Amino acid sequence: MRIAFDIRGVYGDRGGKGVWTANVLKSILNQDRENEYFLYTNKEDETEYHFFPNVHVVRIAGAGFLWHWRFYKAMLEDKVDTLIATESYIVPFLHDPKKLDVALVVHDLVAFKSPARHQRRATFIERMTLKTAVKKVKWIFTVSAYTKKDLVGRFPHIGLGNKIQVVYAGVRDIFSRKMDANKIVSVQRRYNLDPDYVMMAGTLEPRKNIIGAIKAYSLLSPKNQQQYRFVVVGKKGWYYKQIFQKVKDLDLSMRVKFLEFIPDEDLVTLMQGAKLFLFPSYYEGFGLPILEAMQSGVPVLASRVTSIPELGVDAVHYADPTDVVDIADGITQLLENEDYHKHLRGKGLAQVKNFSWGKTANAILKNIQM
Repeated sequence: MRIAFDIRGVYGDRGGKGVWTANVLKSILNQDRENEYFLYTNKEDETEYHFFPNVHVVRIAGAGFLWHWRFYKAMLEDKVDTLIATESYIVPFLHDPKKLDVALVVHDLVAFKSPARHQRRATFIERMTLKTAVKKVKWIFTVSAYTKKDLVGRFPHIGLGNKIQVVYAGVRDIFSRKMDANKIVSVQRRYNLDPDYVMMAGTLEPRKNIIGAIKAYSLLSPKNQQQYRFVVVGKKGWYYKQIFQKVKDLDLSMRVKFLEFIPDEDLVTLMQGAKLFLFPSYYEGFGLPILEAMQSGVPVLASRVTSIPELGVDAVHYADPTDVVDIADGITQLLENEDYHKHLRGKGLAQVKNFSWGKTANAILKNIQM
């Protein structure tokens, strides 16, 4: 088979889809030498993909809709059999099923969830293209059972159930590295952090509920606030200014520290040095940072909504994302109850073993080759 991927998202500061694409593709290429892979991008490629004998990296000029149209035409010219569409619904929306088989990966339906407040342009494109795309594609992969249920519920009259396979995700290899204490202290000092802090990671956008986490932090006792700073790691997304304003309104500028995009090695090191990890999102199709925190040996407090309990099972302290008192109570328990802290840490290290990129890659290959 000739199999295609859109790899634009695997470069530089990867978002969640880019992380998923890069790691699934890496796992597929490491185990499959029989099929031929065509990887399309609009960037100068400096990745390791060139070293695989069964891989062709194809650069296509352009951006936006024009790039997607050229991408589709290039696949037909290259006689590609199957596109695994991990990044966008546009080509699945455009394609002729008689000329190209498409496996569509659906990470979430946040564009259809107005309380989550998705990026405007992405919302418009996803709402315009998804319904037609799911009708036309041959296979659909969702990253959680929750997203599968959400998708079937969104389009109940299409009969998507038999098309959909849940494939989950894994944990990036770098999160399995155990950083020594000196390394952790060195990185903490470089970012001007004390050894004790509560951590959160993710794009600064409304659905991550960073404002709710900040409000909860403001309810902690003065002693806990003094001992544990709140560190938020993530690039600026959309509607982020109100997050900074809330910190000022609550007079927490000296206790809440924002770090924008940082190298993965530093992120891993800082995560391993955190006292606990917060993930009080309003909506998640999967929630990769939860697994990364578990792999880092850090207890997790997360929302008890959407896909999150599916990942965390009994290894996470759950809170209502709309109730800042509930979140604050959970943080306090994890900071002050050392036995509970150790219990959740052990549970997390066991739970994360249920997920791997290898399993994801195997499920995808098995389905498209049947």
